[in-house]
Amino acid sequence: MKALNPVMLQPPKMASKFLSWALPQSLVEPILGDLSEEYLARYSNRHPIQAKVWYWRQAIKSGIQFMFKTQRGFVMFIFSILLFLGLTCLAMALGGSVGMYADIASILVVFPPAIAFAYASTSAQDVSRAFAILLASDTSQNEQDYKVSRRVFSVLGNSGLMLGIFMTLIGWVAMGSNMEDMTHFGTAFAVSILTLVYGLGLKMMCYVAEQKLQALSEC
Repeated sequence: MKALNPVMLQPPKMASKFLSWALPQSLVEPILGDLSEEYLARYSNRHPIQAKVWYWRQAIKSGIQFMFKTQRGFVMFIFSILLFLGLTCLAMALGGSVGMYADIASILVVFPPAIAFAYASTSAQDVSRAFAILLASDTSQNEQDYKVSRRVFSVLGNSGLMLGIFMTLIGWVAMGSNMEDMTHFGTAFAVSILTLVYGLGLKMMCYVAEQKLQALSEC
């Protein structure tokens, strides 16, 4: 009989990480242990795909059951962002075509430079830690870590906003220098405003992230 690969006997890592994140600390070890034993038994019976599907189903079911209690702050943060994006898309759809609000050039002059400024003003480690603390709703960090994390989102949001204003003004200068040709003035004006819209959107989301970190530091 062919020996089973020890690596393959391990439950799906992403499912286990999700459970570890969603479950109360007191239940992580016993629940993961019970699920791992059942997974091993199912896998040993030569049903690897079924075992993985079963494990993922149990992980999602158990995780969601506790997630709204243990990670309520994170869930509400993500919900608020999705609600904001959803209502924004709805407003765009009601105002016309959603496609007219998408402009690759405007995105490229706002988001990548803003992210670069955030890395330059802090560090790659600080940026990674800021997102990790925010996404994990970590209340175990010291005040200095929260302060640095808030600065990351502050720089990111403010840079995006200022880049949006700056690039919009550049667009207006270009439009002003070609006022004799008014054929495409409306389209050019709308595109120039998009950089400001993107900058404001980024600033809004970063502001919410800052306030979330502030709340975590006070827990």
